[in-house]
Amino acid sequence: MSGYCNAYGAESPGGVGIPYGGLIPATVTVQPECHARAAHRFRWIGECGHEGPVIDLCEWHEGEFSGRAAARFEGGEGSLAELNGRVMEIPWNLRRQVGVCYRCNAEAPECENPDHQLMMRGRPGRCGCRETKVAMRLVSVS
Repeated sequence: MSGYCNAYGAESPGGVGIPYGGLIPATVTVQPECHARAAHRFRWIGECGHEGPVIDLCEWHEGEFSGRAAARFEGGEGSLAELNGRVMEIPWNLRRQVGVCYRCNAEAPECENPDHQLMMRGRPGRCGCRETKVAMRLVSVS
């Protein structure tokens, strides 16, 4: 444990990103940093059996990823430093309750339904039937 929140992988050795706790293979070229001290160690665990590596998170990022409405804010710098230590509301657009296993979705087969392919019209993304809905949760492993 590095002592700092590693929500986006910036604290990983060599700067290698681990988005979504390492549950999907991805290359991250720019990594945001969180300057808050890690509060706990967590792991993403899916009902399918997929598990991400242990990651260090501050209370704020654990709250964001769990979809909670409020959490303690730490790590603010500059004008945000005055907010450190306060329990604040997590804005609705930052709450990223992860309820679906990303690895299962990434490995799901392509949809063969021609009506769905027309609906997508070459846009990036997938139709809803390709999404594998496997429950995922963030578990403390302190």
